[in-house]
Amino acid sequence: GTTKSHAIRTLDKKRTEVLNDEHGLIKKVSNPRIEDFSDTYLARRRHLRFHKRDALSVRTLLKYFRGQNLMSITPANIEDYIGSRLKGGLANGTINRELTCLKRMFSLAIKWGDAKFNPVKEIDFLEEPPGRTRFLSEEEAQKLIQNACKHLQPVIITALNTGMRLSEILSLKWNQVHIDNVIEPYLELTVTKNNRKRFIPLNRDMVDLLKHLLEMDKEESEYVFLGKQKKPLKCIKTSFGNAMKKAGIKDFRFHDLRHTFASHYVMSGGDLISLKEFLGHSTLKMVERYSHLASAYRTKMINKLNGKFKNCHLFATSESPDENDRFERKKEVS
Repeated sequence: GTTKSHAIRTLDKKRTEVLNDEHGLIKKVSNPRIEDFSDTYLARRRHLRFHKRDALSVRTLLKYFRGQNLMSITPANIEDYIGSRLKGGLANGTINRELTCLKRMFSLAIKWGDAKFNPVKEIDFLEEPPGRTRFLSEEEAQKLIQNACKHLQPVIITALNTGMRLSEILSLKWNQVHIDNVIEPYLELTVTKNNRKRFIPLNRDMVDLLKHLLEMDKEESEYVFLGKQKKPLKCIKTSFGNAMKKAGIKDFRFHDLRHTFASHYVMSGGDLISLKEFLGHSTLKMVERYSHLASAYRTKMINKLNGKFKNCHLFATSESPDENDRFERKKEVS
């Protein structure tokens, strides 16, 4: 300690810890090797939605920490891990997802009696660049739809008109579609990223599309979007890639259709609070990336005032002829 009194307090604290340990008053931890604990961790969380993402992170973490007991992993070890991943050219976001997984593992290890402290809490996560906002113009979107195969076209149109994630679209069932006997048609999403129920309002184009799909569904499937074999769509990677090539669109992913919806919604005058609800985000920060697009709409609205108040403008009325003559004479004299 820096003072004698501080040193005495520290000594008393350490003495108490030793005595508690001798008398069995301190809870013992099993301190297993990380690979053994990871098996338990993944087995107990197999039912969770992000289990696959966790399993991938765990596999990567074990390549570096395998053989170490949980209590032997220090903040310095984790900093070294970050350095090695950065040298490997990994993106900051990817490394942060792995650190999040490791932090969660230690938190549960403490809860389950396998560790005493969480070393990841001492680590500063890496800064991540702003979220991607690649979106299509109206012309590009039409090209993409026209070049997509028949079973993919409704999926793309739905993404463009609702901002739904691919998983939400492919898992959509007819009992979630409300277009009849309602004042405002909507979709009721139950399988979402954050497990929160969400309601998506439908425009006229979407209502017409869904009615058409319902008429075409002769097999009466419970799923809305079906493939060539009239079975629920599971994957569209190949068909979407082919549509992209035919349309001549580069550097674009299916998830960017969600950005396209959000961008055009804002540029058409939509507010960020409603957009947050439509996209299913928990905070406004997630939609702030689209705020700069609103300036185009604001400029458009301001320009609509052109000509409305011309007669009230300071320079709309000219000076009297006498005043103009006096002004011209002054100029000649000067």
